[in-house]
Amino acid sequence: MANANSFPLVRGRTMRVTKTDGCCGPEYGNDNSIVTEGFVSVALTANITEAEEITVTNANGKTCVRDTGSATFDGYGVEIVFCEVQPCLFSLITGQPVVTDAAGDIIGFKMNSQITLDSSGFALEVWMGVPGVACEGDAGANGYLLLPCLQGGVIGDFTIENAAITFTITGAATKDGNAWGNGPYPDTLLPDPLDPDDHLYVIFTTSDPPEATDGCVPLTPEGLTVEVSGAEVTVTIPRAGADPCFQTGQYVGVTWGDGDESNDPDTGTELTHTYLADGDYTLQVIPAPGPDGACIPYDFDVSIVGAAGVQAAAKPVKKAAAAASATPPAE
Repeated sequence: MANANSFPLVRGRTMRVTKTDGCCGPEYGNDNSIVTEGFVSVALTANITEAEEITVTNANGKTCVRDTGSATFDGYGVEIVFCEVQPCLFSLITGQPVVTDAAGDIIGFKMNSQITLDSSGFALEVWMGVPGVACEGDAGANGYLLLPCLQGGVIGDFTIENAAITFTITGAATKDGNAWGNGPYPDTLLPDPLDPDDHLYVIFTTSDPPEATDGCVPLTPEGLTVEVSGAEVTVTIPRAGADPCFQTGQYVGVTWGDGDESNDPDTGTELTHTYLADGDYTLQVIPAPGPDGACIPYDFDVSIVGAAGVQAAAKPVKKAAAAASATPPAE
């Protein structure tokens, strides 16, 4: 018989928000994930449809039929209070546009009445403290909460006064039919895939929460990596992964940001390029769009420091993908 462990939960430590697609699965793409500690509270309210009682009284005034029925659980309403203004996070949750400056940097957000509340979906993960629980070795103790399918958030009431200003996301609600599976993050892969109608998932874990990100960052398919060694850059294509955009038989191209480009028609797992000059480049991995246009480019910033084997660094770019210049061959 499996052990049944109990654990207390205190405080919210870290939150991660992930953009979801129309099937409430993780939507891979630029600016589709963010980790933050800048929240005050997360409140869940159960939405329940009360049962309709059926009662029939006979001719003598006695009850001859009575069925109380059962209440139905419809999901949770969610309200999140933030103590930091993070425009890309608010946009990710609400579907509202961000405001950018002349350089393309995000400097604010806005609310537009023409944006429908179901235009954007997101998943919410929250890590909590577990006091008084000792773990083996160096492992930590954390509570982990997941709401895999949320829609409908808006910026709610707020007051400008002689005090700290907080912003509240209100109106968000969980929905049936999530496609989270085991999740897109190697650090928090669930032991078993979620049922499509799971609204809430809470566990004890010894995995540490992720580090806070500097704004929104790309959510890339597992296995899609960029490695830099001196002036040579290698892109690994996850042909054996779960993402349909990179399966064997799918075209993948790379624009390297220096005017050169490479492509693999359908089978390769690596594309390599050697830069001829130092500098900062944005390379773009471009799968074929696919029949429904769901496959999108992924941007990575690459810093080349010398062509004589000096180690450089690659990291996902945080801005939206630029227009792709590498295109699949004509069919």
